[in-house]
Amino acid sequence: MGVEYDIDEMVQQAAGLQKDGKLLEAKEIYQRVITLNPNHFGALQLLGLTFSRLGQFDQAVDAFLKAIATNGQSAFAHKNLGNAFEDLGRLDSAVASFDRAITIQPSYAAAYNDRGNALKKINQLDGAIASYNKAIALKHDYVEAYNNLGVALNETKRHVEALANFEKALRLRPDFVAARRNYAMAAADLAQWRLLLRYRAVFGAFPRLNPPVSFNERILHRIIYDRDPRLRILCDKLAVRGFIEDRVGKECVVPVLGVWERAIEIPWGNLPDKFVLKPNHASGQFAIVDRAIGANTEKLIAEAEQWLGHDFFYSSLEWGYRGLPRRILAEPFLSSPNGGPAKEAHVYTFSGRAALFNVFVGTKRSPERSSCWYDVTGRRVGISGTGPHPDIELPDRERLAMVEIAERVSQGFSSLRVDFYLASDGLKIGELTPYTLSGIFRWHPPEMDEKLGQLWGPDFDLSIIPDYK
Repeated sequence: MGVEYDIDEMVQQAAGLQKDGKLLEAKEIYQRVITLNPNHFGALQLLGLTFSRLGQFDQAVDAFLKAIATNGQSAFAHKNLGNAFEDLGRLDSAVASFDRAITIQPSYAAAYNDRGNALKKINQLDGAIASYNKAIALKHDYVEAYNNLGVALNETKRHVEALANFEKALRLRPDFVAARRNYAMAAADLAQWRLLLRYRAVFGAFPRLNPPVSFNERILHRIIYDRDPRLRILCDKLAVRGFIEDRVGKECVVPVLGVWERAIEIPWGNLPDKFVLKPNHASGQFAIVDRAIGANTEKLIAEAEQWLGHDFFYSSLEWGYRGLPRRILAEPFLSSPNGGPAKEAHVYTFSGRAALFNVFVGTKRSPERSSCWYDVTGRRVGISGTGPHPDIELPDRERLAMVEIAERVSQGFSSLRVDFYLASDGLKIGELTPYTLSGIFRWHPPEMDEKLGQLWGPDFDLSIIPDYK
C-alpha cells in the first residue's frame, strides 16, 4: 500500500517556508507536489514566484507557462509571467503578458503598474505614463504607482508634475525612501533644466558642459554638479565669517552689528546713523540705511521680511543657497580714508592663484558706480567694466596684500571670487563668491568668456588677456 500525501497541506507548508525566506526548502516541497500532480496550478504558481525570488528567472518562466497551460484565465499568472520576462530583459514578451492579464481582468491595477515599468525600460514613456495613470485611477492609494509615474514624468522633463506625484507617494507613506530620493532628484533636475533654458535665453544656445569651456559654462557646471558642502558655508553670509577668520584672520572680517530672525526685532535706536542691512541667505539683496537722508523703518521692515520669506535658491537655482537658515544682519557702512564709500575689488582666483582684479568705485546701484580691470601684476586689461571705465587707482601695496589674502582664503577651490572692501581701517572681505555672475554674464568683448575659461587651472597664462585700449 503506497504512502498517501495531503497535497494541499504540503503546499501550505511550502508557502509558510517561502514567507519565512526559506526558499530552497519551499522549492523542494513545491517540486515534490508537482511530481505528484503535474497540473497543480497553485504549486506551479508558487514555484514560479520562488524561482523569481531566487533569481532563477528562466525556471520561473517555465513554471508560470505550465501554470497558464493549466489555467489560462488566471490574470495573476500572466502578470507573474510578465514580471519574469521583464527580469530576463524580454520586455516585449513582458508587455504582452501584462496586456493579457489586463484583458482577463481590466481592473487589475498591479498589472497596469508593472506594464508601465516594462514600457519605461524600452523608452515608451508616453505608454508608461498612461499605464501608471490607469493603475492610480483603479487604486487611488497606490504608492508605488505614484512613485513610478513621477520617475517617468521626470524623464520627459515634466519635473513639476513629477514632484507632485512624489509628494502624493510621501503623503501616503512618509518613510518611502525611494520616493524621497526621487523627489530630491526631480527638484535638482527641475533646477538644471531651468538653468539650461536661462542660459539659452541669454546666449541663444545651450551651454557646453561635457566638458565646460567658457567662464560662464564653468560656473554653470559648478551650479549644476558641484555639491561640495563648503559651498553652503560660502553662501551663508554669517557662516562664511568663521571660514574667513580661520584662513586669514579676524581683521579681514566685516564686523556684525546684530543678527535677527525677524525684522521687527531690529533695535533701530541702537544702531549707528549709517549701516547696511542684508539677509544672510541671499546675494545682491541689501539696504543702505542712512538717517542723514531719512530712514523709513516700516518700509525697511517690510523689505527685510520679504527677504526672510524667500529661499534664494528658488530664484538663483544655485545649490549652495538651498535651505540655508534665514536671518537679517547689520554691518557697518565701510568708508574709504577720504570719507566716501570704500573702494571695492573683486579678486578672481583659479586653483588658489590670484589672476584678475575688478576694481569698483561708487555705491552699488548708484549712477556713480564704475569699474575697471587689472591683472595680478597691475596691468590694466581689456575687459569692459561698469560705467565710464575710468582709470581707478590700485596701489601696489594694496594689490599685493589682496593677492596674498585672496590666495590663502581660496586654497582648495578651482575658482573663487574674493570680494574686498578697501576700507579706512584696512582690507575687509565682504563675500566669497563661488557662483560668479550666475554663469550668464555677457562679457565684453564676447570672446572674453572663452579666454577667461582658459584661466581655469593652476597653470593659466594671463598673456591671453589683451591690454586695455
